[in-house]
Amino acid sequence: MRLFVAVRPPERVLAHLAAATEAVRGPQAGPPALRWTPPEQQHITLAFYGEVPDGAAEDLAAGLADVVAAAPAPTLQLVGAGAFSGRTLWAGVRAADPAGLVDLMAAVDALGDAVGAPHEPRDRRRAHLTLARVGTRSRRGVDLAGIVHALSVYAGPEWTAGRVELVASQLGKGRGGGPLHDVLAALPFAPGR
Repeated sequence: MRLFVAVRPPERVLAHLAAATEAVRGPQAGPPALRWTPPEQQHITLAFYGEVPDGAAEDLAAGLADVVAAAPAPTLQLVGAGAFSGRTLWAGVRAADPAGLVDLMAAVDALGDAVGAPHEPRDRRRAHLTLARVGTRSRRGVDLAGIVHALSVYAGPEWTAGRVELVASQLGKGRGGGPLHDVLAALPFAPGR
């Protein structure tokens, strides 16, 4: 089972982001150069566990409930953009309390260690929202650096996260051959923390 932990931005934040990325999407002729993440799948990745044994999901959910109950709800903002390995375009995340977000991510990541989840490459261990991926047949014609530069000044509205989700991802099972995401656990931050 392929698992990750995420925070979903509210619709107003995603609508703001969609308006900002509209200009860089450009017209599509032939196979899409970039496969844009549908709004219903947009999320901020706190930890990616990859393939873990099916029985690990329950342990991860229980540990995640403890971590979230002890953490203050982060105030977040989508800012700027970047690319992983020249294939994945992402929006960055700014936290009102950067150390708190780093601590939350470290605690969530440590849960994966406890169940033997493989580690994500170091360059991807940052809070981010995946905007698009380069199509498999389009690697040459995509100027990700130009898109990253165009979005480098982006700053969306702030919001306070209400919960985190433990999500199972099935590659190729979703809309248009993309991933299908099933929320296994939705864990709220404690009010007033």
